Amino acid sequence: MRLSRTLTAMTAAVALTALTGCGGEGNSGPLAALGLPKADNMAAVEKLINANGTCRELEGGPKHLDKDTAKMVDDPAFAIKESARCKDRSGKSIYLLLLSDMKKFQEANKKAQETDEDFDSSYLIGQNIALVSKGDDTVRGLMAAKFALMSCNPRHTKDIPSGYKKDEPLVKGCVVTDYIPG
Repeated sequence: MRLSRTLTAMTAAVALTALTGCGGEGNSGPLAALGLPKADNMAAVEKLINANGTCRELEGGPKHLDKDTAKMVDDPAFAIKESARCKDRSGKSIYLLLLSDMKKFQEANKKAQETDEDFDSSYLIGQNIALVSKGDDTVRGLMAAKFALMSCNPRHTKDIPSGYKKDEPLVKGCVVTDYIPG
């Protein structure tokens, strides 16, 4: 699982997604109602990250991503229209995914999770971006900036303690939460 490899107790990669009108929801859809941030381009994603953390040495394109994330970029089912990589303050990679449709992104992740239990369908999300962060401090800073954790893994969703948000605004089985395991 990517999430387990990034977080302290679960060391995994977390993808961050900030959406702009994905799935036709614009500024008034269910993800906007959750208060999630959005961006229209990679420069805006970089600015969102830098407002609450560090995103330096931005490089565009899938050649800068890890193998698993690059496969997703190549698969149209994930609705990824642009990708990039930057580094956080400790030099760890953050993978940025700008999405054309968040609902399709969640559906593709749910399907991948169902066919491969080792697939990590956990991401930090906004309204039309996805980032995969290798650093705990970056994840926590972005959560404080109103990004949320999305997971389509039933094992993750059942472990969310009471008092944390647990919404399924777009795809049944894909939860959006303010809880970070680990």
